[in-house]
Amino acid sequence: MSTVRTQGNEILVDPPKEESQSYSSLSADIALAGWVMGKVDAWEDHRNTAYAKRWKEYWRMWRGLWHSDDKNRASERSRLIAPALSQAIEASAAEVETALLDKSNWIDIADNYGDQAPQDVMVARDNLLCDLDAVNAKEVVKEAILNAAIFGTGIIKLNVQISDVDKVVRGPDKRLKREQKEKVLVVPECVRPDEFIPDPAAKTLEEGMGCAVKLVKPQHYVLEKIKTGEYRREALALLAPSQKSRSGHEVDFGVDASATLVVADAEPIEITEYQGKVPAGLLDKIVNGSSELPADAILGIGDPSDETLVEAIVTIANGGVVLRAMVNPFVYGDRGFLVTPWEQVPGRFWGRGVGEKGWNPQKGLDAELRSRQDSLGYISAPMIGVDAGRLPKGFRMEVKPGKVWTTNGPPREIIQPLEMGALQQATFAQTQEMERMVQMGTGAFDTAAALNSQSQSGANSAGSNSAMMGAFVKRAKRAASTIERNLIVPLVRKSLWRYMQFDPERYPTDFEFKVNGSMGIMAREVESMQLTQLLGMLPQEVAPAVALATAKGIVDLSSVSNKAEINAAIDKALQPPPPEVQRKQQELEELQFVAQKAQAEALLLENQKTLAETRKILNEALVAARRASLEERKQDGEEARILLQLKDLEEQQRANQLDNKRLELEERRVVIDEKEASKPKPA
Repeated sequence: MSTVRTQGNEILVDPPKEESQSYSSLSADIALAGWVMGKVDAWEDHRNTAYAKRWKEYWRMWRGLWHSDDKNRASERSRLIAPALSQAIEASAAEVETALLDKSNWIDIADNYGDQAPQDVMVARDNLLCDLDAVNAKEVVKEAILNAAIFGTGIIKLNVQISDVDKVVRGPDKRLKREQKEKVLVVPECVRPDEFIPDPAAKTLEEGMGCAVKLVKPQHYVLEKIKTGEYRREALALLAPSQKSRSGHEVDFGVDASATLVVADAEPIEITEYQGKVPAGLLDKIVNGSSELPADAILGIGDPSDETLVEAIVTIANGGVVLRAMVNPFVYGDRGFLVTPWEQVPGRFWGRGVGEKGWNPQKGLDAELRSRQDSLGYISAPMIGVDAGRLPKGFRMEVKPGKVWTTNGPPREIIQPLEMGALQQATFAQTQEMERMVQMGTGAFDTAAALNSQSQSGANSAGSNSAMMGAFVKRAKRAASTIERNLIVPLVRKSLWRYMQFDPERYPTDFEFKVNGSMGIMAREVESMQLTQLLGMLPQEVAPAVALATAKGIVDLSSVSNKAEINAAIDKALQPPPPEVQRKQQELEELQFVAQKAQAEALLLENQKTLAETRKILNEALVAARRASLEERKQDGEEARILLQLKDLEEQQRANQLDNKRLELEERRVVIDEKEASKPKPA
C-alpha cells in the first residue's frame, strides 16, 4: 500500500509491498470498501433525489441543449431554448471573476500581529503566487465560480503530488542541458456538484462525518499510479476481473448526458475518493499495523466493530477495489475540499445560484417562444383537406413548385386548404416581459435590452443605466464576497499549510498568517490611501521614525510584489545602530555641538559689531536729517518773503491797471461831452 508521509524536507511514498507480503485476505478490503461505499451510496441517493433533476435542467438551459423532459406540454414540437438565463449566468460569473481575479497579485498574505519576523510570510506569498500560476489555479477558480453560478455551489479539490520540473542549465562546457528536479505541488482541481457527495446531515464540510468525490478516469490513469506506488499493487489483480464483469455497463457522467460512455467502447474507471472518519479497526486491517495511526486511535485495534473513528483518506475503484487507504497525513487533519455557495441558503449545505434564481422566468420564456414557433408551423405550412375516395390510386400528398395533382373530378370539390387562424402579435410583448423577469430574478444586467427599453420609453439613458448597473454591481459584490471568504481564502490557507509541511526549505514553517483576497485588498488600498494623505499632512520637523513607521504601514496594506524587501529596508532604518556607531555618532554630535556653539558666539560678536556700526550710522543720519530740516526751514522762510514781495507787486500792478482804466474812462467821458456840446441846438 502507498501512503504519504514526511521525512526531512521530502514527501516519501511507501514502496509497494512484495506479493509475499500481501494482505492475508480480501475481507479487510471488502469490509472497508463496504463501509465507505454504504455511506457514500446512501448520501448520493439523497443528493440525487433532491437536486439531480434540477441540476441537469440548469446545465441544459446554460448550454442550450434540449431534452424531452423540458416539454411544457405533450403537443409541443419546437425545441427552442432562449439564451436569457445563459447570458445572466455568464454576465454574473464574469463580474465576480473580474472583481476577484483581475489583478496580477490577486491574493495577499500578512503575518500574525505577534510575530517578530513577518518577512517569512512575505517570501511564502511570493513563492505561492508563482506556484499557483504554475498549476493554473486562476482557471480552476474561474471554473468553480462558473459552477457556482450554474448549480449554486462551487467545489475545488486540492491534490498534493510530486512532479518532475524541467530546468535548463549551462554546463561547464558552455552547452545547455536539461535537468529534472522533483518538486512538491499543490494542484487544485475543479469538481462539479454532481460529482461531490457530502454528508446530508451536515451544514458545513467540517461538520459532517465525511465527504466523497466520484470521478471517471481512464484506465491508464490508475495503472500509472499503481506503477509509481501511489496506489496499491494488490489492486491490479482485482481491477481486471472487475472490468470484465462490468462490460457493457454505462458510466454516468452526471448532468452532462451527452458524455455517457459504455465500458465496451472505452476503458473508464469510476474513482471514489472518500475523506472523512472511518473506524480505526477497519483502517488498521488495511494499514496492517502501520505507525501512521495516532496513539489515541489505537484503542481496541483489531476489532472491526470498534467505534473509534479517525480521519482518513480512502480511494476506491468501481465501488469495491481499495486503491489507497491511509490516515489523513496533513498537519491540521483538514479535508482537501473547498466548497462555496453562490448565495448561502440558510441552514443548507448546497447554495443557490443564478440558474435557480432564473429558472421560473426562463421556463415561461421558453414556453412563449415554443408556442409561437409551433403556431408559425401551423400557419406557414399548407394544411389541406381532401376527399380520399375521389383521389387516384398512388396519389402522393406533396406540395412543391410545378407539382401536378390529378383528381377524379373538379379539384375544388376534392381538395380544400384549411386555415388555422392568425399569429397573435402579443406574444412579442410577453416574450420581452419574460426576459425582463429573468433579469429581475437573477440580478444580471443586459446592456442591449436596457438601452432598447430606455429608448422606447424616452427615459434618461445615462441615469437609468447607471442605476441598473449600480444594483447589479452590488449583487455581484455580495456573491464575490461569499466566494472569496469560502473559496479563495481557504484555497490559499490550505495550500500554504501543505507547502509548509512538505516543502519547508522553500516555505518557512509559519502556520499563523492572515489571507486577504481581492475584496480585502481593495479595502486595504482605501486605508493605504488614507495613510498616504496623513503622511502628506505631517509637518516637516516631524521625527524621521514617525514618517518611516507611517510608510511601513502603507507598505503593509499594499499588495506590491517586493513588499518583503521594502519592509526589510524600513526595519533596518528604524533599528538603533550598534553601540560603537552610537558612541561615534555621539562624539560627532558633541563636536558638532561645540562647533555650532563657537560659530554661534562668533556670530554673536559679529552681530554686536554690526549693531554698533548700525547705531553710529543711524546717529549720523539723524544729525544730517536735522541739518537738512533747518536748511529746509531757511529756504521755506526766504520763499515766503519772496512770495510776499511778489504779491505786493501784483497788487500794485493791479492798482495801476485800475487807475489807467479810470483815466481812460474819464477821457472817453470828456470826448462824449464835447461831442454833445458841439451838436446844433434845435430851433
